Amino acid sequence: MEVSPQTKHVLFNVRVIVEKQAIDNVWQPYRWAISDLLPLQPHAGDGAAPINNTKLQRLRGAGGGAVSDDLFFADAVLDLHHAEAEAYAENLQSSDPSIYLVLRQGEDEDEDESGGGADADPDAPDMHLAELSLSPYNIQDYEDCGEDQVEKLPLVGPIHDFVEEFVAAHFRPEPFKKRVRDRANLDANRGGRADPRLRRS
Repeated sequence: MEVSPQTKHVLFNVRVIVEKQAIDNVWQPYRWAISDLLPLQPHAGDGAAPINNTKLQRLRGAGGGAVSDDLFFADAVLDLHHAEAEAYAENLQSSDPSIYLVLRQGEDEDEDESGGGADADPDAPDMHLAELSLSPYNIQDYEDCGEDQVEKLPLVGPIHDFVEEFVAAHFRPEPFKKRVRDRANLDANRGGRADPRLRRS
């Protein structure tokens, strides 16, 4: 099925590059930072939200050797659903349009669901890409929880252009309707609340 911004549910495959950065801290010798996000192939969804939760893998070159001791990646899916178009519009209209990403540590018990098992990279760190989203509303739950590392990347390039067209196709802002008040009821209500000293006997 051909996918376009007019498609009601689009799953946009991406590859997230994550860097392990050394820091001068006795208690925490390094931090995880999102280095880049590469758009891959979009395809039509079936209406259900994708389950990301993808364990980081060491980034390797064509020959199979590690590109760097500090570079890792996770392949994941960016979900665009027509019912969430208002949230994407809010993101685009903000001063800092972003792709939101959630990193989570310690998910070994879910290895079978997150790509672990016999073929798992033995050098992979115990760190997962738990979620990525274009909705500032959705990511607020993770920020409020405070247990995960929430990062963001600028929403630019082909993904920005696709999202902009997607919003144009599916978001219909409700027109502003000025409330018309009933003058008779308004006067009656005001009369009922008037200072009794002003009433005529």
